[in-house]
Amino acid sequence: MISDRWHERFDAFAARKTREALDARLSPMVTVDGPDAAGFEAVGSRWSRRLFDGAFFLSRAGDATRPACSLVFVQSADGNTGSDDPGSLGGGATDKHLIYEGLSRVAADAVMAGAGTVRGAGVVFSVWHPEMVALRASLGCSRHPVQIVATSRGLNPDEELICNIPSTRVVLLTGEPPSSDLLKGLATRPWITRVAVDGGDFVAAFAHLRAMGIARISCVGGRSLARTLLAAGLVDDVLLTTAPHPGGEPNTPIAPWAWQGRVVVRKHGTENESNVLFEQIVPR
Repeated sequence: MISDRWHERFDAFAARKTREALDARLSPMVTVDGPDAAGFEAVGSRWSRRLFDGAFFLSRAGDATRPACSLVFVQSADGNTGSDDPGSLGGGATDKHLIYEGLSRVAADAVMAGAGTVRGAGVVFSVWHPEMVALRASLGCSRHPVQIVATSRGLNPDEELICNIPSTRVVLLTGEPPSSDLLKGLATRPWITRVAVDGGDFVAAFAHLRAMGIARISCVGGRSLARTLLAAGLVDDVLLTTAPHPGGEPNTPIAPWAWQGRVVVRKHGTENESNVLFEQIVPR
C-alpha cells in the first residue's frame, strides 16, 4: 500500500506547478521561418495559437511499428544543454510553460527521461497550465502521460515520487540484470511495467512500447539517452530552444549534427524574451 505521504507530495507538487504556470508572464512568439509541415498534424487552441503564433505541429513516426518521438531540449547560446534545472539555461518562461511543459507533451502518450534526470528530483512529467490541461483533454488524452524512465544503473521505486502515484502508469526501460531494489519495488506497484532493453537495443524496446499502446513520446533527456535515440534513428523531430546568453554546464552539447536537418518552423520570442530562438527540426 502506498503511503499517504506520496499522495500529499504529489498534490503539493501539482499545485506548485500549476501556480507557477498561471503566475508566469508569457510573451507571444513570432514565426520567422516556415511552416514546412508536410506530414505533420496541427494542434492548438485559441490561447496556444495566439502565444505560439499559430498551430503546433506533431510529427509522425517514420516506422508504424514504433512510437513517434520528439526530442525536447534547451541549450545556452554557447551550445550547452547540461543543467540540474533546464530553466536556468535561459530559455525563458514562455519556453518552459508553453513549449517544454505544454505543447511538446500536450498530445504525448508518454514523456521519457533518463534516470539521471529523474533520480532524487521529485518530479512527474505532465502539463500544468489549465489551458494546456484543457487542450490535452480535448485531444482525448489521459490527464497525465505515461512516465517512461530509461535506466542502466537501476532505480529504487521506494525513493521516487514518479513511481508512487498509482493513477499514473510508469514504464522502466532497464538493462539486464535488474537491481534487487527495482525488483522489490515492482512487486508492490502493478502500475509500473518493466521493459528490458536487451543489449541496448532501443529499437526493440520502442516496438514493445508501441505494442503497449504508446503512439507518441516526448523525450526530455538527458544527453546520453538523446544521443542513443538519435543514433538509432528513433527521433522524428527535435524541439530546440536556444537561449540568448552563454551558460549551463561547460562542454555539454548534444552533438552538432542533432540540430541539422529540415526546419519545420523557426520562431523567436518577443518583449523581454525577444532573443530566444525556437526551432522544430527533422534530423537527418
